[in-house]
Amino acid sequence: MHLTLVVLLVLIPSITTLKCYICNSNEDPKCTSTNADDLAAFARDCTVPVEPYCRTITQTVNTDKSIVRTCGSRVTSKSCYKTAGLNSANVCSCNSDLCNSAPKFNQPQQIMTILSSIIVMATALIMLR
Repeated sequence: MHLTLVVLLVLIPSITTLKCYICNSNEDPKCTSTNADDLAAFARDCTVPVEPYCRTITQTVNTDKSIVRTCGSRVTSKSCYKTAGLNSANVCSCNSDLCNSAPKFNQPQQIMTILSSIIVMATALIMLR
């Protein structure tokens, strides 16, 4: 009985292993690719012990853009979020094998951004008349 429990506890991490792309475009420009063949060399098992997720971080630091693909633990209820400011980041998380090949953008957020832009443009055009 105790041996069975020990074997099951040892096997659980191998059953729940998640594969993610792990790379940084500052170290290897191929990390910016969205092609699975280009990213294949970066596929790794995620070693985060609790609720692992794959992450894609598209960041701008002092006008320099880079992409970081990595593993992480789920910390927010949103699959994607964006930080504001000069040094900004768009962070997307997912939980299926190799799902961090391309950043996912939150569709409602995209729609609101587009609508807001249209309203601002329309208001500016009306005011300039």
